[in-house]
Amino acid sequence: MVASLRLPLVRSFFLAAAVLVPGCQDTSAVYALIGPEGGELAMEEGPTIKFPAGALVTTRQIVIRPVDDDLSRGDFKQSGGAYRLEPTDLDLRIPAEVTFAGDAPKQPSILWQRGEGRVVSHAASDERALAYIGALGVIALATGGEIKAAVDEPTLARAPGDVDYAKPLIDIATVKVSPKGTSMLDIGFTVYDPMGMSNRPLNGDGSRYCGLKFAGVQGGSISAGCSGGLATGSVIVSSAQVTVNAVPFLLGKVQGATLVEVQVGGGDLAHSVGYLPFVTGSCYLESCSGHGACDSSSGAPVCMCDDGYASPMEDALACECVPNCDGRACGDDGCGGSCGGCGEGQNCNEGQCQGEPPPDTTGPDTTSTTGPDTTTSTTGPDTTTDDSTTTSSTTDDSSTTDDTSSSSTTTSTT
Repeated sequence: MVASLRLPLVRSFFLAAAVLVPGCQDTSAVYALIGPEGGELAMEEGPTIKFPAGALVTTRQIVIRPVDDDLSRGDFKQSGGAYRLEPTDLDLRIPAEVTFAGDAPKQPSILWQRGEGRVVSHAASDERALAYIGALGVIALATGGEIKAAVDEPTLARAPGDVDYAKPLIDIATVKVSPKGTSMLDIGFTVYDPMGMSNRPLNGDGSRYCGLKFAGVQGGSISAGCSGGLATGSVIVSSAQVTVNAVPFLLGKVQGATLVEVQVGGGDLAHSVGYLPFVTGSCYLESCSGHGACDSSSGAPVCMCDDGYASPMEDALACECVPNCDGRACGDDGCGGSCGGCGEGQNCNEGQCQGEPPPDTTGPDTTSTTGPDTTTSTTGPDTTTDDSTTTSSTTDDSSTTDDTSSSSTTTSTT
């Protein structure tokens, strides 16, 4: 009986979409089994949630349950009751669409909150309350207020289905934002996987904002990162326009285009302002082994290697040292190897083997005939005397002088 009462409240799209779960359950809630093929679950006079194909990895029981929460924040005032979408720990690979039945309030908006986290507002589209949520939580219809910042560049798609994946931002997402009356601005980037290319959380395990990170900011200074769980980063505003350059963080390198939701805000309220496509280029994180630069201008990425290096046939994104032994018979090949060795009695000299010089047969210098110094000093001790000492020189008057031979003998006696 319970199952038949709920059946009209569950609408399906795609084949095998929403499937009723029979049993004794809360009659105020509606339930459905929805799998990877997508599906829809609605509550009369309340919200409808549509899961696109690929949003869920496995089949899960989805629940819409009325709750007493009040999500009003700032100028955004809740209109009517709140509803909890369960399971509340479920993250989606592609955002699900949420709408509300009945008349929409003036300037309609949908508020979303997960656990005790920040409330996020989703602006109206064509005066109709519409939101795209990437995780289940508590939702409520609301009257909208002023958004704390406007994204000037790039032009964001209002809905995930409007994103042009043929024109993605590559490697760096540059976003220009004009704050409105705030000195502190939070900017959040949440990455989704519309192509179904990855089996891992693109924003990190348990995180919604760490897929990208701030690489640089103009018009302000970075005061916090994604670890707080409220945004990708916080900026202290110092200019009328803030420019943020975001690059992959936990996202890493991806093989196809991703969908990035952009949020701006501060305090206890943020605003989902649209979507952009993002991809990492084919040369992203390719270092060419530290000996070259990656180039993808011709289509497929290849390494332009430094002199002395080349890419092996099996890996165009590596640069390996190329041995060079041209004109060398021995010695280093330039890559830590050898060009060869030399035979016995030869040495390697600048890449060439040369014979060793003959052994040195030169002994000690024996050509010097100079012996020890045999010079005899005839100078005796210092014989300088005082005035009382007389030195006399006596010449023998009896000495004979010859015309042909003169001999003079002088005797010096002290």
